[in-house]
Amino acid sequence: MQIKEMENLKKYHECLNKLSEDMLYEGLLGYGMFAERIPNFLTSETFFEFCKSNKPCFKQKEYKYIKYENMRHINIPRILSIPNPFAYYKQCKALKESWGELKEYFFEKTKNDNYKISRIHIRKLKCKAIFEMNYNNYKLDDSPKQEIVIGKRYKVKADISNCFPSIYTHSIPWALAGKEEAKNNKNNKSVYYNKIDRATQGLNYGETHGILIGSHSSNLISEIILVAVDYELSKKYKYIRNIDDYACYVKSHEEAQNFLLDLSMELKKYRLYLNHKKTEIIELPNSFEEKWIRKLKLFQLDSHNGEIKHSGIAPFLDMALELMKENKDNAAILHYAIKILLKKKMTISAKKYFINTIHHLVLLYPYLIFLLDKVFDEKDLVAKSYIQKISLDIFNLGKEKRNYEAMSYAIYFALKYDFKLEAEINLLEEAGKKEDCILMLLCYLYDKKNGNNIQEYKTIANNFIIQTSKILNDEYWLFAYEVLLREDKESLNQYQCEDWEQICKEEVSFIKKEFR
Repeated sequence: MQIKEMENLKKYHECLNKLSEDMLYEGLLGYGMFAERIPNFLTSETFFEFCKSNKPCFKQKEYKYIKYENMRHINIPRILSIPNPFAYYKQCKALKESWGELKEYFFEKTKNDNYKISRIHIRKLKCKAIFEMNYNNYKLDDSPKQEIVIGKRYKVKADISNCFPSIYTHSIPWALAGKEEAKNNKNNKSVYYNKIDRATQGLNYGETHGILIGSHSSNLISEIILVAVDYELSKKYKYIRNIDDYACYVKSHEEAQNFLLDLSMELKKYRLYLNHKKTEIIELPNSFEEKWIRKLKLFQLDSHNGEIKHSGIAPFLDMALELMKENKDNAAILHYAIKILLKKKMTISAKKYFINTIHHLVLLYPYLIFLLDKVFDEKDLVAKSYIQKISLDIFNLGKEKRNYEAMSYAIYFALKYDFKLEAEINLLEEAGKKEDCILMLLCYLYDKKNGNNIQEYKTIANNFIIQTSKILNDEYWLFAYEVLLREDKESLNQYQCEDWEQICKEEVSFIKKEFR
């Protein structure tokens, strides 16, 4: 069994070789445009099919992007990005056309690795998507930690400060061709690495500083650079990397400090820097897992006839709350505990306690709101009337705190589970503030579905047409395009918005059918 499993292990470059250029293109453009943390009502599948069939030429040169404020596990928001579709198409096309060279590059940088250093990367998955944030497959990837820790006395934890926002797009050619060659060829528009650089700038208004957080192409861009860093570091050190998080195992404290110095030096070659606040040297032995993970896994849930009882749920969630407090209010601990419980069968009283507790927790820790999608989808766990109650509460919380993500999820649930919000809630008024594109679009979809007056939405959308440039405002394109597609196609023609008119004629929508 062990030998068979070893034969199944795939090296980094072997995983990439499983992807053809067409699979890469479809995975990125058709399934990787929208971040997973955005309410799940958006899709780029129809846009991908349009691009695949028509091979369009979009005239706009530089693009801004939609900003979506997402709550992190430490209850501090971060900005996710929704790219302009034409800019994203151009970047995905450049990556597709360069895939042969990129695979050769990744082969050269990783062929001598004894194990897979980078744990999260694009690969062929069972679905058509090619990137999943927390994907792991022991049979294909092994778990090298147990082996590389043997004989080591210290573990070094480090990560890159503001990794994606700090990536310098010219460092893409530096990694792919070497800095000297890249600089000598910086004006050569025909070489593949400059095409990728230019297309990546195009997503961010021509800026060379920073790549977008959210779209899956950014994970491939970051790997181009960070695999080059791995290539140098792996000659001296045994470590693993999860995107920009490093865990290195060394024999002495001096070697631990040397790793940090060498990592810092290699990152600086690409204008990246360590986050010193998260740098830590830990004396071994210690657990391979976080202490809180082990405690939650080992907790004995009180059960009867295979169903968790109320007396099992309550102390388990109490312990999760205590662990969270002990770990700087890390809401990821509650997230993990809830996911454990979702896999269990529960008695009626346990279900009631579980849902009431979640209702309470999401109002205290908005980071958990996205998890409600999984909770509500569980069969016979939450009544529709209670989904409505929780949704109303998170909408009102969001309105009070100006948390647009909370408000957006509440409307998303109303659309998904077909219930109405309170009559006094004025979604048009919220949309008219023009503070969040996703919220505006969900307000429109809700009012249209429920037969409310949508004339003002049409007016707002028309105001996002920049007539002098013949484009839509890139920071609100999703709202403006989807409203005009349904309510006023002629405006795109009247103001000669040729790029948008192309996809409008083909009825391309970025909204899933069930939400249209």
